[in-house]
Amino acid sequence: MASYYETNLQHISEELKRIDLMLHLQILKMRLKNRVTNEFGGFCISDEEIDAILDLDNTHPASESDDPRIQALKRYISDIKLEIELKKEESQKKGIKLKLSSLAGIFNLTSFEVDIILIGMASELDTKYERLYAYLQNDATKRQPGVDLILNLLCSSSEEKVYARQYFYADSSLFKNKIVQFVEDRVQRPLLSRFIRVDDRTINYLLGLSQIDEKIGFFSELTRIQTNLKEIQLSEELHRKILNFSTFWKKTVGRRTCFLQGPRGAGKKTIAQGVSWELDTALLIVDIPTLINREANFEESVSRIFREAVLQDSAVYLDHFERLFSEDAKNIHYKNILFKALEDYNGIAFIASDEVLELSGELQKDLFKIEIPTLDYEMRRTVWNTSLNRTFDREDISALANKFKFTAGQINDAITSAEKLAVLEGRDDITIDDLYHGCRLQSNQKLTALAKRIRPKYGWGDIILPKEKTEQLREVTNYIKNKGIVYHDWGFDNKLSLGKGLNILFSGPSGTGKTMAAEVIASELGLDLYKIDLSMVVSKYIGETEKNLNRIFKEAEESNAILFFDEADALFGKRSEVQDSHDRYANIEINYLLQKMEENEGIVILATNLSKNIDDAFLRRMHFTIEFPFPEEEYRYKIWKSLFPEEAPLSDDIDYGFLAKRFKLSGGNIKNIVVNAAFLAAENSGVIAMEEVIKAAKREFQKIGKICSQ
Repeated sequence: MASYYETNLQHISEELKRIDLMLHLQILKMRLKNRVTNEFGGFCISDEEIDAILDLDNTHPASESDDPRIQALKRYISDIKLEIELKKEESQKKGIKLKLSSLAGIFNLTSFEVDIILIGMASELDTKYERLYAYLQNDATKRQPGVDLILNLLCSSSEEKVYARQYFYADSSLFKNKIVQFVEDRVQRPLLSRFIRVDDRTINYLLGLSQIDEKIGFFSELTRIQTNLKEIQLSEELHRKILNFSTFWKKTVGRRTCFLQGPRGAGKKTIAQGVSWELDTALLIVDIPTLINREANFEESVSRIFREAVLQDSAVYLDHFERLFSEDAKNIHYKNILFKALEDYNGIAFIASDEVLELSGELQKDLFKIEIPTLDYEMRRTVWNTSLNRTFDREDISALANKFKFTAGQINDAITSAEKLAVLEGRDDITIDDLYHGCRLQSNQKLTALAKRIRPKYGWGDIILPKEKTEQLREVTNYIKNKGIVYHDWGFDNKLSLGKGLNILFSGPSGTGKTMAAEVIASELGLDLYKIDLSMVVSKYIGETEKNLNRIFKEAEESNAILFFDEADALFGKRSEVQDSHDRYANIEINYLLQKMEENEGIVILATNLSKNIDDAFLRRMHFTIEFPFPEEEYRYKIWKSLFPEEAPLSDDIDYGFLAKRFKLSGGNIKNIVVNAAFLAAENSGVIAMEEVIKAAKREFQKIGKICSQ
């Protein structure tokens, strides 16, 4: 016979044989006291059936002390227990892992608690125990072990039973760690009348099965990915910090917590995987938003998460931790639960947030905080070059790095999206247009709550302005195209702390092309354009306007989008003298907006009918101020000609010179006339003639309150 256990299951099997002997002993004791009847609520488990299961001799001595079988069985059980302990020690020396011993060590369980687990799990492994438990509990329906039965099996006196009740309390190691649970019962019963079962995850662990707890599987994932910290695309300084704290963690034990803060795709998860690999541990990734949205019993789920980390000997990665930091009462409660669990957890944990958070309390003491900034222009250019499978022009890569302030993860996702687009269109290689498409897909779409996304459809050939104005618009696009060269290559970035964005003011009468110009800029740069809905931004409630503005600028930065404030007078108007509280709060809003424009590094376009209505403080912060004049006859002529599509059926009698000279209208009004004339023609002759144009012009003049004289 082996002096040690060659496998974990050998140990479990021998422990269950010891439980069999304990059940045998209890049956002998019960028969001696005539405590077993054959009436089980309409069911019957006979003495003969039990004798057959345990191979017993059905005779009844006078008393327990007089029964040689009972005394011999007690000695035998004691000898078996000693033999098991010796074999466990030998197995440990040989490096053989016994899960029951590991579980006891992890949760500091006593031998009494280990026996509770064995009694509870026995019926999960062999249905014979269900019949044995029913027999011993004098009820064929009671097939799980009750507290009273367990105490009878494991205790030899009333004093021991009283002391052992503590192992079934909620704060005991067995119940606190969800190793053992009470069987659900609609009736509130006293402790002795309650029944227990061993948690499924505990049983799987003891059997050597490594799958994570199915109750946390929907929002958790266990990973062990080989990740070289030196190969992660980060700045040299950040690399050094991460390697330093990783080396420090190798030398320490106990609670080790790291707070990783950085934008989406910055590499937080990759860093955690790299550190975990260095420490030779797995990583349990938990998605906090999914946990919040799907779990009714948050506290139990959190308990299971950290128990799983202990069982798997893994680090914990809490992703999107920022979701817990809101004024919502439920989230505040959840945050407190998770903070308490982190403080009690004696292992490695990573807290990951896309946003800047202030962590306080006991957790702050041993916390490593690592901020992962957005990649600078040169790093973005490097990541683009190293991530692409084919070579693009240096100017194209520089433009992408300049226009999209992406993280390494977002760059790789953009490339993947571009590759998928090429596959759908039957092409082997991706184009620069594919990459721009992929970049726009990565941009944050949350702006749609406070703004309308405009899909640019106009180009330089569509906008008709005096040459000087067109040149100014081209200067705007060139500013963005050359931003990387000026700020990074030429060192101007080090000279400026604020004001690195681009603020543009378009002023001029309605319909003169301000919105079209914004679209042309967006189209030329390949960026999204969002028109801000001021009715959703400006609020009568104190502080709400500032919150909305903060949200707009924050999400615009994440979106790499152009912000377009049309009719900006409502928000950017002149500050007033403070005569009442309303004036004071209105001026606070304007000052806050000035601050956000200073901090913003993106593109902001303001449009107003009259530039004199804009506060001087805003005007001083404008990089470009472009006046859109009411079109003269020369430009009205070009506008009329440009608005009729080539496909449109035009009559030869259309006189563009007459229309330009006779109707002094803005481009917006002319566009309305052209479209309405087309509808009139579609209903009548099917050809757009001067008759329809003149009629549509009359309607347009009526609409704007003017008289049309032919």
